[in-house]
Amino acid sequence: MKNHYSVLVATFATGTLFLTAGSLVSCGDGEPKPTIEDPETTPTLVSRNRRVINSTDGERQYRMETPLLERYELAEEPFMEFREGIRVETFDSTLRVESDLVADYARLNEKTELWVARGNVVVHNYKGEKGGRTLMTERLYWDQKQKKIYSDTTARVIEGESVHMGRNFEADENFETWSFHNTAGKIEVDASSLREGSDSTSVSVSVADSV
Repeated sequence: MKNHYSVLVATFATGTLFLTAGSLVSCGDGEPKPTIEDPETTPTLVSRNRRVINSTDGERQYRMETPLLERYELAEEPFMEFREGIRVETFDSTLRVESDLVADYARLNEKTELWVARGNVVVHNYKGEKGGRTLMTERLYWDQKQKKIYSDTTARVIEGESVHMGRNFEADENFETWSFHNTAGKIEVDASSLREGSDSTSVSVSVADSV
């Protein structure tokens, strides 16, 4: 029985990747097995100031930027973690930004293809007659297999001068159609001041029943 150690360091224009295979143990002719003490908390890849541009058939679809990406390939369900925040932009066929998402934290389960974003989550969709819409919440899920986004906590959707509030928000992944399963109300406000994070005075309030 013999221990083997390997560390691969690669430098890219977008930052530095540290891929740590960890301590590998080989018995006879068998495959090496990782001896990482806790694969759930030991990253196999660390990347700083990472920018990823994903494309299909040469056409750019989305761009992701993050100060820190960590990948846990040896976990029971491999995942990627973005502990210092993330920004994702999607593009249409003419490469105009259709939507974007920013959050203080994000995590991707690579097996289920489920994202969770937490902390000051803001999603913009720039399409529509009212200049698009904005979603603000503290926790948001993105199910890539089901092509939908949803939240299990309080959320606000801003459209024009209207702010819709509620829980159990759900939308398609492009944030073009959306709904609340538990609606708290609709408030007419100066939406621009809300986006800037300042206080605003309500003009009128109409509380709707849950749907």
